Formats: sequence, C-alpha cells, structure tokens
Amino acid sequence: MLESIKNAVWGMPTVLLLLVLGVYFSIKIKFWRFAVVKSIFSLPFTPKKSNGSGISSFAAAATALGGTVGIGSIFGVGIAIAVGGAGSIFWMWVCSFFGIGLKYAEIKIAFGKKGKGRLSGGGAHRRLCELGYKRLSTLFCIAALLASFTTGNITQIGVASELIAAHGISRGFVGAGCFISVALAVFGGRRAIAGINSRLVPAACILYIGATATVLALNFRDIPKAISEILSSAFGLDSMLGGFSGALLSRALREGFARSMFSNEAGMGSSPLAHATADTENSETQARWGIFEIFFDTFVVSTLTALCLLTSGKRDISEVFGKSFGNIGEIGFLILTAVFALASVISWCYYGECCIAYAFPNGRAAFYIYRALFALCAFFGVYISGESAFALADICNALMTLPNLFLLILCRNEIERIE
Repeated sequence: MLESIKNAVWGMPTVLLLLVLGVYFSIKIKFWRFAVVKSIFSLPFTPKKSNGSGISSFAAAATALGGTVGIGSIFGVGIAIAVGGAGSIFWMWVCSFFGIGLKYAEIKIAFGKKGKGRLSGGGAHRRLCELGYKRLSTLFCIAALLASFTTGNITQIGVASELIAAHGISRGFVGAGCFISVALAVFGGRRAIAGINSRLVPAACILYIGATATVLALNFRDIPKAISEILSSAFGLDSMLGGFSGALLSRALREGFARSMFSNEAGMGSSPLAHATADTENSETQARWGIFEIFFDTFVVSTLTALCLLTSGKRDISEVFGKSFGNIGEIGFLILTAVFALASVISWCYYGECCIAYAFPNGRAAFYIYRALFALCAFFGVYISGESAFALADICNALMTLPNLFLLILCRNEIERIE
C-alpha cells in the first residue's frame, strides 16, 4: 500500500514539476558561470558565534547539512541502484544539478524581504501565511512534522539499527541507546542541536570521504566500467536489442529523483527552516550555503558511495567496507553510520521545532511534548523495516514539496542573478 501511494505522489507530474522549476531557477541565477561555483568555496568554513537571537550562519549550514548528508546519501543510494538500476544515479545527478537552483531559491525566499534593519520570514510556512495562504501554511507544517518523524527519525534509526542488530546486538538495547542519545541532544533546544552538528557533521564527512576514496583507490581499474554502467542504464541502452524499455527509464527516473530528494532535500523546503534562523542580514550568502549543500551531498558523498558499490559489485555499503578493510572497516562504518544517523535525526528535530515555534509561539509545553515524542519515535524506529520506512518517508517528502513549490512559483520574482 505504501509503495502504491509513493508511486502515485512520485509520478511523472511531480518529477517534471521539480525538473522544470529547477531548470527555471538555475537559468535565472545563472548558476553555470564559473564565478558562482568558485564563490561557494570562499564561504567561511569555520564556526562563528551568533550575536543575535538566532544561530550563526555556519551553524545553520551545518544543521542543514546534517539533515541532508545521512542515511539517504549512503544506504539510499544502494536502494536506488537496487530498484532503479545504476541509471538512477545519472538521474540523481540531473535532479541535483537543477536542484541547485531550487535550493538557492527556497533559502532566499525563506528569508523574505528586508524589514526594519533585518530580514523577515523564516521558512515556507511563514512566507505562505504572510501571503495569505494559511491553509497551505498549515499543510506544510503538518507535513514537515510528519516528515521529522519519518524521513528524519524512523528511516535514519531503522537503517542504522538494522546494521547494528546484524552484529548480534538486541534491538531493544539499540532502541534504548537511540532514545537516550536523541533525548540528550534534543532536550537542549535548537541552539544545542546546532552546536552539536557544527562539530559532528564536518568530522564525520571527512572520515567518510577518506574511507570511500581509499576503496576507490583499491578498485580504480573498475571506475570507468562503473561510470559506463551508470550512463548506459540511464536510458535503457543495455536493453536496446530487446526494444527500448520505457518502464526501465521511468523507474530509473522516479527512483533517481526520489532518492535525490530524500538525500539533498532540494525543493522540499526543509533545510530553509534552519537557514532562515541564521543570524545574518545577507540572505544571498546563506543561500550559497545551500548550493554547497547539494554539491557536497550529491556530487561528493552520494557519488563516492555509488562508485564504491558499483566497483565492488555490492548493494550494501557496509559490505564494501568489510571487504576492503576487514573487521576494522565494519566497526568503523558502524560508528560512522550511527554518527550520520544521529546528526540527521537531531537536524530534523530542529526543523520540527521551527514548525512548533510557529504553531505554538508561547507554548513551552508543546516543545517538551514534541521532544519526548521524537525521542520515543527513535526507540520504536528500530522495529520498523527499512523498505517501509523509506516508502513512508518519500510520501511525507512529497507532501512537503508541493506547498513549497507553490511558494517558489509565487515568489519567483524575488530571485535574481547571482553576482
């Protein structure tokens, strides 16, 4: 049933809408110019304290990156290859390339226009309400809260716990550990979450890139073959003798776009919830952090993962680490998975709290109830299978995406060429 609903909401209309708007905004900001690409690497890659009521620009970016670089960038790639074939990686690249325009636009629009010396706004839900679309604003909030429990919690915990349980540790023990870890992190509030992620995420990413790069160095002879498989499978060229497989192309397209959305969240309106709380008056700089997010998540982490899987002939990245590094690799990957999962989970709690703050501006009790439910969800997430969790997450992602894309269409004139 979940798979049927997922296929309906992730049909060709949704895929085409994402692609058309992605192309539109990429053209509008003139992303392909070298000066724009170069500018994202001149951003301040060091933590700075916030001087206002929000969080620092770097902390906001790290929190958003924590939500994107996680289970979707690692295990989600394996699922995309298993379901849609190696060609789904090509469509993931396409979606992400044009998703850069979407990500930049949604972060820029989330800030709103300048008011009395500062930026107003604070996410798709606030902007929709300001523009008079209160019902859509409410729908986005509900979808974001549901996604925080599914995309951001159950899916991350479910996949990580399956890996840990495979090493002989009981699910009940894993669930208790997840509950305690998440509770300790989220009950500190949004500032604590941002502080944890600004240290945790960069360290975990560096270690993962180093490990996957080593795997590819060991399998470097198979890299050209893996790239060839991605390109040929993208259009069903390997099935040309038996007739062009429209079903294969459709499946690769849908899975590539769904996995790309799960991984980098371009068009969902989730990461702007963190970016829009940054203590900055320069929304363009913060939006450039969004460009870096997609570049790093898809074209670095997810691509390295995909190449490791294809060159090793595996569909599970944990098997690749075990094959390449032995027991040390398996243990190291186990720790990295737990770190990435925790970073994603607490980032999504941050997103959920942004919606709670909007719905209950004076209700401190609402925050404590949400945090308690969120931590409990982490405990029960260990008992939910990975495939069901991913299907449910994809559905919630689509429910967030549609109101957000509507907002982007409404506010399209606020987006200008990047200088």
